[in-house]
Amino acid sequence: MENKYKIRATSDTDAWGYAVCFGTAITFIAGIGHVNSFGLIYKDFIVDTNSTAKSLTTAHGVFAIMLAVGGLLLSMLSKRYSLRLGGFIGATLFTMGSFFTIFISNTNQLILTFGVLQGIGFGMMVPVCYLSINYYFVRKRTFVMSAIKAVQGIIVMWYPQFIKVITSCYGFRGTLLILTGISLHMFPGALTMQLEKRTAKTKRIATDDIEKRTNSDQHVDLLLNTDNVEDIKPRCNLADKMILLGSEVLELLNLKVLKDLVYCNICLGQSFVNFSDLTFFILQPMLLFQYGFDKSQVATCISIGAGADVAGRFGLALISGLYPVNTRFLYYIATFFTLLVRIAILHAQQYIWIVGITGVLGILRACLHVASPLVISNHVSHEDFPGAYALFMLTAGVINVMLAPFIGSLKDLYADYVPSFYALVFCCIPCLVLWPLEYIFIK
Repeated sequence: MENKYKIRATSDTDAWGYAVCFGTAITFIAGIGHVNSFGLIYKDFIVDTNSTAKSLTTAHGVFAIMLAVGGLLLSMLSKRYSLRLGGFIGATLFTMGSFFTIFISNTNQLILTFGVLQGIGFGMMVPVCYLSINYYFVRKRTFVMSAIKAVQGIIVMWYPQFIKVITSCYGFRGTLLILTGISLHMFPGALTMQLEKRTAKTKRIATDDIEKRTNSDQHVDLLLNTDNVEDIKPRCNLADKMILLGSEVLELLNLKVLKDLVYCNICLGQSFVNFSDLTFFILQPMLLFQYGFDKSQVATCISIGAGADVAGRFGLALISGLYPVNTRFLYYIATFFTLLVRIAILHAQQYIWIVGITGVLGILRACLHVASPLVISNHVSHEDFPGAYALFMLTAGVINVMLAPFIGSLKDLYADYVPSFYALVFCCIPCLVLWPLEYIFIK
C-alpha cells in the first residue's frame, strides 16, 4: 500500500471515523443482510425448478473465493487510486449481480450472479471498510467493531420477517427487485471511506516534491552519456523483467506473511470455522422446514437468532469498552461452544428447544464475527493488514469451494439435511486442535 495508508492513528478523536463506522454498517446491511434468509427466499424456487442443494452451496462457495479475488483487485487498484474509488467499483459490481439475479431460471445461475459478481463486489468493499476502521481507531477498535456489528444486527434481526412479508406480497422476482434497491445503499457507504483530507497546502507540497524529483532526474540524465546508456540497456533483459514482475506480485499478495506460521495457523483455523458458520446459517431454514415447521415459525426462529446476535454484540461492545479483550481467546472459546451447541440442535426437534438453542448460537456467532477480523489485525502490522486479510479471504474461499459442493451433495445423497450439518460441525475441529498445538509448541 502507498504511504498515505501506512499512517496509523494515534488517537481515537477524528470525527470522520464515526462516519466510516456508519458507512461500514450500511455496507454490510445492504450487502449480506439477507444471507441468513436465503432459505426463505429460495425455498419455493428450488422446489419449482427441481434445483439441488449442491448448486446452492456451490454458489456460496464461489462467493467466498470471489471475496478473495475482490480483495486482491482492491490491492491492485489501491496502488494507484484511492480506497474510495475501489469501494465504488465494488458497490457497482455487487449491484449488477443483485440485479441480474432477478432473471435467473435455476439456482445454477446463482454461481455467476451471486457467486462471481456479488462476491467480487463485496470482496472489494470488505477490506475498504476494515482498513478505514483500523486507520481511525486503535484503542477503541474492539469497541467500535462491536458497536458496528450491533447496529448491523438490529437491522438484520428484522430481515426474516421483512422477507416473509415481501415474498407473500410481491413474489420471488419482486423480492429480488427490492433487494436490488437495498443494495444501492452500498454507494453512500463507499462515499464515507476517506482516509485523509488533502488540503490545498498539502497538494502544493506534493507538487513541489514532484517537481524537485523531476529536476533531479533530469540532472542525472544530463550526466549520462550515450555509451553509458548503451551499457545499461542490455542489463534490462527478460530475466530481470521477470524478477521485477515477481517482486511486484509478491508485494501485491504480501506473501511474506506466510513466513509467519502463527498467522498461517490463525488463517487456516478461522477459514474452516467461518465456512462452517456461513453455511450453517444459510441451510438452517432448510433444516427447520424439514423438521415440519411452517414459514412463519422459521422466520421467527431466524429473527430470534439474529436478535441474540445483536444482544451478544452489544454485550461484547460494553465489556470491551470497560476491559481489554483477548480476541483470539474469545474466538477460540466461541468456536468450542459453537461445536457443542450445534450438536445439540440436531438432537432437539421441539420448537421451543430449537428457538432457545438458536438464540445461544446467535450469541456465539456475535463473538465469532466481531473477533474474526480483529484476530488478524491484532497479529499483523497495519501495513500488512490488507494483504494478510486478502490472503485469509483467499484461503477461506478455497476451503469454501472445496467443501461447499460436498456439503450439498450429502443432502442430495441422503435426502436429509442432518448429515450435512454434522459435516459442518466437524469443520470446527481444525481450529480447536491446531491452535492449542501452536500454543504448546511456542511455549
